[in-house]
Amino acid sequence: MANTADIVIVGGGVHGASTAWHLAKRGAGKIILIEKEGIAAGASGWSSAIVRMHYTLESLTRVAMYGREMFGDWKNIVGVGESGFRQVGFLILFATAEVPHAREVIAMQQRLGINARMITPGEVGDIEPRLVRDDVTAGAWEPNSGHADGSTVANSFISAARDLGVDVRIGPEVLAMTSEGSRVTGVAMSDGVISAETVIVEAGFRTSDLLAEYGVDLPITPVRHAITVVERTPDFGGIHPIVSDRIAETYFRPEAGSLTLIGEHDPMKGPVDEDVEAVKPAELNEQVSQLERFAARFPGQDSASLVRGYTGVYDCSPDFMPAFGRVQALDGLFVGAGFSGHGFKLSPGVGKILSDLVIDGSTDLIDVQPFRVERFAEGDLLGAEDGYMNRSLA
Repeated sequence: MANTADIVIVGGGVHGASTAWHLAKRGAGKIILIEKEGIAAGASGWSSAIVRMHYTLESLTRVAMYGREMFGDWKNIVGVGESGFRQVGFLILFATAEVPHAREVIAMQQRLGINARMITPGEVGDIEPRLVRDDVTAGAWEPNSGHADGSTVANSFISAARDLGVDVRIGPEVLAMTSEGSRVTGVAMSDGVISAETVIVEAGFRTSDLLAEYGVDLPITPVRHAITVVERTPDFGGIHPIVSDRIAETYFRPEAGSLTLIGEHDPMKGPVDEDVEAVKPAELNEQVSQLERFAARFPGQDSASLVRGYTGVYDCSPDFMPAFGRVQALDGLFVGAGFSGHGFKLSPGVGKILSDLVIDGSTDLIDVQPFRVERFAEGDLLGAEDGYMNRSLA
């Protein structure tokens, strides 16, 4: 196999796969994607794959909009594979303290043309009458949102990228970047070296170690998150929308048939675990807690059946916002990591952004400067560390 390329991408999750396709679509040259474990073998494969556009930052809202369009029209935009997108709607439940800021977010979404609106507790009941609403001050509704499938999306991007000539290599481990002076020259792997003028690292938690050799501070905390799958009772009825319960700090996402996925809002809720490649089940106490919150919001579901529990790992940054773009320490080096639970829905847009930066030197989608990796060393974080402003909704 060739040991030279124009571009090397490190990581075979949804971000690396999206970037590979976007670059290949634009004819960026010889592209090699390297993945140690397998396509979507990490966080992408365990993602709840929720597709929504409710973000406190307008820039991330725009990135999510790009993704929503692609997920919903995959056949015409990508043309290979599918996204598994199901438009079930995205319903948010707010307590009193969060309502003023929620109104600002909804106003911003509407200005951008998103079909979203604030709703009263009564209107929440009109959308999903099975919900308990006694503690709900207000809600928000995105009818055009829903969920897709992380593994399906990553593998579909990879298939489309391969059709465009991308060389996908499964098995080698990238040990370091190679460089000459202040310029990247390729990657050193467990089975050799690939020379390239551009390297894009999108390897989740492992991204930090690859950057550290060049003095780049990308502080990522790997937090293992529990997901509980329950089978709703036979009398429940049809599927429910995705419910982002800001009061119980939980989300409920319908799955095929009569199943529901239950997960946590808070990206820091769970054990820190650097063994990110390992497949580990959710603890029983985590599953029981999540089922109890589901039953509290949907009366009668204390009789729902526990089907299984599993875990995925969030790559959490200090401000719970991603780092993507050019790395100043080394010409030709780009990064995309630290998505803190936001990653799946942003992956199409981040792939476009990185491909634009590599080919054009800029992007027309958003201003990427606030998301630079250098902000952590500079202490220029995107907002406070706690609260609705900076935590993943689902």
